[in-house]
Amino acid sequence: MCDEEANGIGDIVPDDRVIYRACSRSNFLTSAKDAVREIAFQKDGRNHKDGLSLALSPAESIRYLEKNHGIIRISVGEIHQLGRGLEVRYDTATPLHVLIRNLPCMDRTSGEKELAIAVSAELAMKAQIESASSVPKSTPPAVDP
Repeated sequence: MCDEEANGIGDIVPDDRVIYRACSRSNFLTSAKDAVREIAFQKDGRNHKDGLSLALSPAESIRYLEKNHGIIRISVGEIHQLGRGLEVRYDTATPLHVLIRNLPCMDRTSGEKELAIAVSAELAMKAQIESASSVPKSTPPAVDP
């Protein structure tokens, strides 16, 4: 598993919450933009040492990205119910940020990679498209002098 770091990991997110993941790459959705692809839930240990990042709101999911290709959503309960030992936990350093923990890594042994492919496919099947096109960041209203 890739979750080598535990600093800032908070409580488990309740099953009734919906969480959001920005499509940081165009291949997170199918070419027809009608389904989520498994790559949206795949991670490498070298890049995701604390878990896979998601957010509690669509706006927060794209907050730190210069560009996005849409947003996907998934129920926390569906993640926990997969029976794969996955946990969705709060990030104590960033209130609207959450992490999927205990995901197998794509960049480890071949056995772990095979498991990562299977788990990411299961997650992709449960996920839904919130937006299939780029979502602009909200900008604060201009203040008149």
